[in-house]
Amino acid sequence: MSLLENLLRKTGVANSLRSRIRAAQSVLLVLMLIPAVVAISLMMVFSTQYHRVILHMEQVSSLKPLIQEELLVSMREIVVGRAQFEQGVQYAYLDAAESLLDALLDALNEGEPGSRVELTVARRTLGTLRRYIDMLGAQMRDGSTVDEDVAQLEEIQNVAALFLEMLQDALYADIKAAGQANHRMQSLIVTTLGVEIALLFLSLVFAILSQRSLSRSIRDPIDHLKRFAGRIAAGELQERAEPPRAEELQELTQSLNTMAEKLERLIAENTREQQNLKKSELRALQAQITPHFLYNTLDAIIWLAESKRTAEVVQITSALSDFFRTSLSRGEDWITIRQEQDHLLGYLTILHVRYRDILKYEIDIDERLYDCHILKLLIQPLVENAVYHGIKNKRGGGLVQVSIQKQGEHMRVEVRDNGAGMNEEKLAQLRRTLETSGQSAGEAGYGLSSVEKRIKLYCNQNDGLYIESIAGEGTTVRFFMPIRRINGA
Repeated sequence: MSLLENLLRKTGVANSLRSRIRAAQSVLLVLMLIPAVVAISLMMVFSTQYHRVILHMEQVSSLKPLIQEELLVSMREIVVGRAQFEQGVQYAYLDAAESLLDALLDALNEGEPGSRVELTVARRTLGTLRRYIDMLGAQMRDGSTVDEDVAQLEEIQNVAALFLEMLQDALYADIKAAGQANHRMQSLIVTTLGVEIALLFLSLVFAILSQRSLSRSIRDPIDHLKRFAGRIAAGELQERAEPPRAEELQELTQSLNTMAEKLERLIAENTREQQNLKKSELRALQAQITPHFLYNTLDAIIWLAESKRTAEVVQITSALSDFFRTSLSRGEDWITIRQEQDHLLGYLTILHVRYRDILKYEIDIDERLYDCHILKLLIQPLVENAVYHGIKNKRGGGLVQVSIQKQGEHMRVEVRDNGAGMNEEKLAQLRRTLETSGQSAGEAGYGLSSVEKRIKLYCNQNDGLYIESIAGEGTTVRFFMPIRRINGA
């Protein structure tokens, strides 16, 4: 048993094909999503940091023209006498610069790389600049000379130059922080790419191992069931199949074992009950059809499993299990119309998976007849005949229509196909075959003859099948039988 199967068994999903498929899909999804989510999250964090640094640099740069162009120009205008000190806008520029600096300092997180030190020094320098401007205003109010005012203006310009130098240092610090953020982002991209490549390889290995495990868990029990069906077909009815690990196949295996047991019992009863020879022969004929159908179906399941079409394997296996459940029907010869509908749906589902686009079907049943009884396995051979001798022989496939309608005290059952059909000569030969109890009828006539015999025998009536066919347009097979309620009326 492989490591993957041991892991699945410990998690409690090894016995169910559906659970194993879901578990494998979940693991692959997690392996693909986790690195992508982590990488995107980290990239968003670094991208946000990088954006904050760039925005911070833009705001720092906006202080330079505010001081160099606006404030110093206004101070020169005051010193040369073009404007009054009290009427100047120098303090408005100072207030704006101080507010922006305070906001920039508050926006920097503690310990975050950047220009906190440089901006702190610049903020103090701005306070010094305010004091020098206050001093110029005081001496001008005291009647200072132009030379004194010019000398004070030079001091203001020197402090402003120092402030601008601090801004330039702050920009250099922000550029360095932006470079570090970009380097971290590049390192993250390279690391994430390596992790994603490793996880992609791991996902590929897991997908291959899980596919092999699932294929083996399907193929091996199907091969076993195929060999078992072959032994049943060879007459070894005492054989029994061991229940497989796959839950979806356990019911099918049980149905096969039950079928073998019932076949064995029916053959024994045929030997003891000579007085019911006709009914026993017909039951044996009915049972002989099952292994032939089962051979083809199991071959289709194996082919689908080897083609890794696991979902279709589950679908056809479930349909086959439902088909056998109705076929067995606890040994009863009569089943409800509702059960017959389920039986037909299971059978047609299997055929549709096998033949794909060449087969379409429709089932139309009068709901008032759902709880009425019908002899089991009357309609399925007609549907099989329509598919194998009508639809398969028509280029491009075709449609099979099953209709069960109430007509007075009888039910009218009709199976219609738009397949190859028959010419008048072949149709006349088939009708003669049915009249002679199916002697030398071939495969198609043999199945129709069986249905006709059972209708006449169990319903105690002279009329059996009505067949209409046109070459190239299709065939219709119809029969009538009394309505039989659940209570036997």
